[in-house]
Amino acid sequence: MLASTIVSTWRIAVPFSDNRAYQFSETGIAGNAPIRSGVYGIFNSIAWIYVGEAGDMQKRLYEHYRKQSEQSSRIWARNPTGFMFEEVAGEQARKAREAVLIRELKPTAQ
Repeated sequence: MLASTIVSTWRIAVPFSDNRAYQFSETGIAGNAPIRSGVYGIFNSIAWIYVGEAGDMQKRLYEHYRKQSEQSSRIWARNPTGFMFEEVAGEQARKAREAVLIRELKPTAQ
């Protein structure tokens, strides 16, 4: 599924600096999630499911997708379909941005 198809089915707010969304799948993560520091959000067609931060967003998204994270069962129980991200350098800045996004989006599996 193309990113534009995912975006057109949203009924949720999009506060990330880059409005592009990607399919929450092995190929979606491999082709789009950077091996860089930042924050990310996982969603389905009606709600934000989880917002996180990582020094390596690709690795962390794979952990959620492959059910290797503490949050995986909560994430998968809500049928995730896509993810978004933005690069944020530095752990302190990532954690601050994550906190803002969690307050704003109120993810259902946080």
